Amino acid sequence: MVFKMKKSWSLLLLGVVLVFALSACGSNDSNGASKDGKVTLTLWNAWSGDTSDTRLYNERVKKFNDSHPDITIKTETTDSDNYRTKLKTRAAGKQLPDIFQVWPGSELEPIVKGGAMAPIDSLTDDLKGKLINENTLKDFAVDGKQYAIPTSVSYTNLVFYDKDMIKKVGYDQFPTTYSDFKTLIKKLKAEGITPIELGNKPQWPLQSIYVSMIADRITGSDYLPKVLAGKAKFTDPGFVKALNVVKELNDMQAFNKDVNTINDDQAMDNFVQGKSAIFISGSWSTTGLLDKKSKDKHIGTARMPAFEGGKGDPTKVSGVGAVGLGINSNLSGAKKKAALEFLKYFYSKDLYEDLLKAGLLIPAKVDLPKDTDPLFKEAYQATEGGTAPVYDGVLPAELTQTLNNGLQGILTGSMTPEKLAKEMQSQVNQ
Repeated sequence: MVFKMKKSWSLLLLGVVLVFALSACGSNDSNGASKDGKVTLTLWNAWSGDTSDTRLYNERVKKFNDSHPDITIKTETTDSDNYRTKLKTRAAGKQLPDIFQVWPGSELEPIVKGGAMAPIDSLTDDLKGKLINENTLKDFAVDGKQYAIPTSVSYTNLVFYDKDMIKKVGYDQFPTTYSDFKTLIKKLKAEGITPIELGNKPQWPLQSIYVSMIADRITGSDYLPKVLAGKAKFTDPGFVKALNVVKELNDMQAFNKDVNTINDDQAMDNFVQGKSAIFISGSWSTTGLLDKKSKDKHIGTARMPAFEGGKGDPTKVSGVGAVGLGINSNLSGAKKKAALEFLKYFYSKDLYEDLLKAGLLIPAKVDLPKDTDPLFKEAYQATEGGTAPVYDGVLPAELTQTLNNGLQGILTGSMTPEKLAKEMQSQVNQ
């Protein structure tokens, strides 16, 4: 009996120790410096792979550690897909590290609403309108408070065009209005040239690249948030008109015939090889085009044309801020001070200058290097007007999939714009 009681007390004691140990690991509530005055912070990120931007981010951390002997940033890297799952799971259990990478919009909001992140307005107030574009900062804001800062921007709609091909049909510059754009398409068709190369096999390109931008041009940037807040509907004339633009382009045979059997990368290759005059894609294609185009291939970059009577700002480009770093809401004292000091160091002008040199489009006001390729220069200039919402960056995953499926149906003729709008609104109403 005594043995059993001792065993029970031992197990109970072990359980208490484990609970405290797990609590300490998960809640990250040790917020002061160690006895020697030094602070150690853990940073989770998805900077996997040897790319120009991930190298710069990791070098930035190393430089901070080297120049701040009293603060150590320990990084833990996971590939992007697994990281997103890990972040969501750990955020739900409030088991996040001191500093962690986040994505904007629908991925950020649940973490903030769950009380896992601390606002960093004290840092961003000095950056707004001075170094960072305010429209892009809003991507990482929730209820008027700032929770992260973007290092780069993933723009989802840039119009790349073959300057020689459009010149052949009488255009020295890319059209700035939709009506003139349609005229260009007709003239290219008359010359036997495929107007637009599109790879919609994975379904997201038509939604993320095309509809995000077309809808914003027509409805304005405040429309999508209003729909999700119940103050507007997908069945409103503006959004239905945007879907009908996709149908109209398809009816005009503006796209390549294998549109539903190739992806975005294959579409880029076809464009570079001269199989079409126009390739509408995202900023991720800029470096690929620079690498693959021949010296005698003259590629221009433009914005999506304005729509007559549209409510949207024609200088905007659909895009979302990337690589935001947030801090744990549990931090206080020396650890919070150290975390903010790190973020201030990380998001300085020289980081954006280095990213720009590496070929990334950034949300910061930084001068382009003198030796910048004209293609990249035009892409950079095209994005200076700020960002418009990207649909799959704002909509819930299920609603995004309905839109993706429906858009492909419009291409094949199995779906109408009006029916798709009703299906989407029906999901919102549920």
